[in-house]
Amino acid sequence: MILMCLLMLTAAGCTEKKETVTESTAEETPERSYMTVSREIEEAGGITIQQMILPHDSPRRSGEVREIRGITIHETDNRYSTADAQAHGNMLLNDRTDITSWHYTVDDHAIVHHLPDNEAAWNAGDNRTRGGGNVNGIGIEMVVALGNDYEQTLVNTAELTAALLQTYGLTTEDIHMHADFMDKVCPHRLITEGRWDEFVGMVEEICAETEEE
Repeated sequence: MILMCLLMLTAAGCTEKKETVTESTAEETPERSYMTVSREIEEAGGITIQQMILPHDSPRRSGEVREIRGITIHETDNRYSTADAQAHGNMLLNDRTDITSWHYTVDDHAIVHHLPDNEAAWNAGDNRTRGGGNVNGIGIEMVVALGNDYEQTLVNTAELTAALLQTYGLTTEDIHMHADFMDKVCPHRLITEGRWDEFVGMVEEICAETEEE
């Protein structure tokens, strides 16, 4: 596990993209277009997002601008009671011994932003795979520390995920588990408790509610 584990709403955001394909064009489906510009999201689910962007000289910054193709969900698996989102932000800022990085950390009361959304980060374990979690994903870490309300963390993460999908014109099909990219049981609780579909359903519901407003 990592660590020892909208601006604009697009019509296509969140909801599944459906395309009508005739027999004559079945093999000519055009490639999707993805955004490469980072947009600051001020809040998600009523929580103001704290900006703790890593300095450019941090070894955890790749400096590599890429297409934003998806969102990768992790759990910190750091159960110390003090290991909240702010603490993880401080660790990324102060520990210069590693290149591991991700974009957001979420706990039961806070969302902390560490890297520009359009910058590649190293958290998915799939090296430089095109379209993969590292090169093209926005990495989100969910806090599982003792004393942290996991259920509220799940809600906050779903709110952030929905906001990101809408901002970058993605769909729920673009939400991935860390385990989709490497042989690791992460996000651990969502997988072992069989709650992944529930989480994606939460995101879909939030998207639907937002689009109705």
